[in-house]
Amino acid sequence: MNYVSSEGHTFLVSDYGVYPNDDLDDTIGIQLAVNAAIKHGFASDIIFEYGIYTITSTILIMNATDLTIRGQGADQTYLIGYNQVSMFFTQYCQALTLTSFSIDYNPLPFTAGYVVNVDDKYLDIKVVPPHQADINRQVQAILRYDPIEMRPAFGPNTYEIYQMPPTDAKTTVVSPGVLRLPLRLPSKFLKGDPIVARYAFGGHAIYGQDVTDMTIQSITIYTSWGMGFVTLRARRLNIMNYQVLPQNGRWMSSIVDCMHFADTREYISISDSICEAMGDDGLNVHAVFFLVTEIISSNTIIIAATNWTDPLDFGVGTTLEFSYNQQPFTIHENGTVSSLIFNSTNSRKIIFTNSVSVNVGDWVCVANTPLLTIRNFTVANNRARGVLLETRNVDIRKSLFKRTSGPAVLIQPSIYWHEGPEARNISLSENIYIDNNEGIAQEKGIITILPDPLQLVPVINDIRIESSTFYFGIYSQALLQCDNTNLLLIRGNYIATNSSTPFISICNSRNISAENNCVVNSETKIDEYYSFDPTTPCSKNLSSLIDLPSSAFNSSFPPPVVLKDFFLLNRRYRLNKGQYFE
Repeated sequence: MNYVSSEGHTFLVSDYGVYPNDDLDDTIGIQLAVNAAIKHGFASDIIFEYGIYTITSTILIMNATDLTIRGQGADQTYLIGYNQVSMFFTQYCQALTLTSFSIDYNPLPFTAGYVVNVDDKYLDIKVVPPHQADINRQVQAILRYDPIEMRPAFGPNTYEIYQMPPTDAKTTVVSPGVLRLPLRLPSKFLKGDPIVARYAFGGHAIYGQDVTDMTIQSITIYTSWGMGFVTLRARRLNIMNYQVLPQNGRWMSSIVDCMHFADTREYISISDSICEAMGDDGLNVHAVFFLVTEIISSNTIIIAATNWTDPLDFGVGTTLEFSYNQQPFTIHENGTVSSLIFNSTNSRKIIFTNSVSVNVGDWVCVANTPLLTIRNFTVANNRARGVLLETRNVDIRKSLFKRTSGPAVLIQPSIYWHEGPEARNISLSENIYIDNNEGIAQEKGIITILPDPLQLVPVINDIRIESSTFYFGIYSQALLQCDNTNLLLIRGNYIATNSSTPFISICNSRNISAENNCVVNSETKIDEYYSFDPTTPCSKNLSSLIDLPSSAFNSSFPPPVVLKDFFLLNRRYRLNKGQYFE
């Protein structure tokens, strides 16, 4: 193999007619700078100046090697998108770094305000600045909001609708500052309700596909028409000082996930990052389930995608796992791909290096899961979960989960979403959990293990919840929902709750144990620390080796993790308002 060396070069966007703060479209000039840097080769830097840049279409970064796109700082260089598109689309890149700038969009992908009129076919809202009365928008989701707590409404006030936007009606202004939101069906919203309405989803702020050694560092995203940072088949991801935050009093940041990584290989490293006020999860890591549709020979089959087709091109050398159709999370076979051949838009012919004993209708999932390491990560005030783990080998430490509407941590392989595989080897240590699981996406536990669908046998293995601090909210439900789990340990945790009900729910699990935990409950007495879920298909007879005695929860010690331990980017999290201050 011949190696070509090339000296690094700096490309100033100003050399391509791109200047900040001039209100001119900078898209073409930025694309020219990117193309020139990629053509030059290795170790190139693209430099933005201080100020605001206008972008109207996606910047494409294809086949780049050792390229850095750099601003002057997240609070100094601003890239503003003026259409419902991704800011950056990257593919087939190696050693790509995006650093030191912010991303925002105008107009916003959502609006917010107070309901002033209710009809079966629409809601009229008085828009609250800085939100906008946007016309000709399709409304995809509306949730009730709590403007005092600055998070989606919770407890008995929780309410949200999703809808296929009506095709014959879009948003209109009915009087100054009053926006009409079309409804497909009657809702339960009331006059006076504060709401956030999300428009039809568009492009993600940053998207990477088939990238290697990609780094996101010192990037702030204030909103996005889709998710913040999304990848498919990335290999070795590094995320440092990445923030998705609401700006200037807005009631939401990105309208979907903060981060979403599908079929990542080798590792994902996340540190010193914040995800706040998103319209969905803080982080989702998963691979994709496919179906076996035809068996050609002992080592050749056809598999098909059930919805999204891009993940089908997982590559030669990939290991695939097979499970029976009615037992989707119990692996019975695996094989290594030697050839991947296009069969149709939604199917591929797979030839394996070995014979595989599989059946038509079996589920197929990529087994090459990444090592996921998270340090000093904050998820707060969002609509759904803190982290959604449909992967293996996870280590989350020194992180803060505050007022996530659903569980702080959800471990859930899902046939409904065709995301997996089943989790193994997850360590949750030295974290702090505050007022989680009180609203939209609520489950039975602040940490919830819930395969979808539920199985009769354990499928999630080796979970450790250690040395962490839990502060229950009034509506938090339990500490742990433990379904289909084998080998789980709860150790050294400080648990503050005012509920007398059992705070561990068990369904079809075994080898569940606890030791040396401190439970603080100043108002009531807890007689039983766990209970068996009676809901079908759960059965007490299908659980065994449950070692959760009262003595495992009667230690006395101070919280192992306290809020003042969380310093991030010279900012500290303010407990009472969910805001940041210097």
